[in-house]
Amino acid sequence: MMNVSDYISYVTVGRFDRRIRTRLLATITLLLMSVNVLLAAESRTLNDGVYTKEQSDIGAILYAEHCILCHDKKYFRPVLKRWEGQPIGILFTVMSASMPESNPGFLSEKEYVDILAYILSLSRYASGETELTYEGGALNSLNIEPRARK
Repeated sequence: MMNVSDYISYVTVGRFDRRIRTRLLATITLLLMSVNVLLAAESRTLNDGVYTKEQSDIGAILYAEHCILCHDKKYFRPVLKRWEGQPIGILFTVMSASMPESNPGFLSEKEYVDILAYILSLSRYASGETELTYEGGALNSLNIEPRARK
């Protein structure tokens, strides 16, 4: 037979356990929802209008100054095709580490990203409302996919 103090301990511990379980379940649910949001964000592709027209125009000027000597305007179509399924961050890394040939890494991150926007426009990917950015590793969650046909 249970005495009063044992019963109070049992009830209190039971309620405590239920509160912990409820909070734990709520926390796990929120974490799973966050993962789903992150996965949805990570599944963006170049077909989602990931750069602006203005950004591409700036990139065109930079491309003419720093890239055209080695890469004509048709150069990147087959390059992007070979990199399908890869994040565009890899191309950014290659560009910023090895180009321009005369002075690798000379340009700012923003300038390299603007050139990437221009390359996307040359490859006929649609522009959008949001600028392409390197901040927060955004390029590493943006996959190179075949251009959407309209």
